[in-house]
Amino acid sequence: MIRLLDEYGPAIRRLCAAYTASAGDREDLAQEIALNLWTALPRFRGAASERTWLYRIAHNVALTYVHKARRYAGPLDCSEGVLDALAAADDVEGQAARAEQQQRLLTAVSRLPLDDRRLVLLYLEGLTGAEMAAVLGISEANAATRLSRLRKELVQP
Repeated sequence: MIRLLDEYGPAIRRLCAAYTASAGDREDLAQEIALNLWTALPRFRGAASERTWLYRIAHNVALTYVHKARRYAGPLDCSEGVLDALAAADDVEGQAARAEQQQRLLTAVSRLPLDDRRLVLLYLEGLTGAEMAAVLGISEANAATRLSRLRKELVQP
């Protein structure tokens, strides 16, 4: 369990930042996810990859957390490293431009409905189409179609 949290901790923190607006709620959600992973671990049979299994649990816990308390799944918080998976530029000017691009993307993603936001977050984490479909419980074709639509929507001004 500790290995899982060490390996996927940054991704879990990014996920928490995407679903909650305050630092306190992010910490609570991260603990809820860890607890659910711990209790589900004995039932892990390896039918899906460890990564897919973990993301599915984490996203389902996050959705339940947001809906249960009717918490606002507010704007994404760039300080929590939602887009850390994207490589940073080496030069200062390039870093500033990249930060501005990231902020625009974060703002656009934060306006998406939760189901669409989930798909974009999985894409940004680098999951394959099959993995995204497994996490969300939809077909791979559905995931690809929705992701294509969302890319176009996010690119428009």
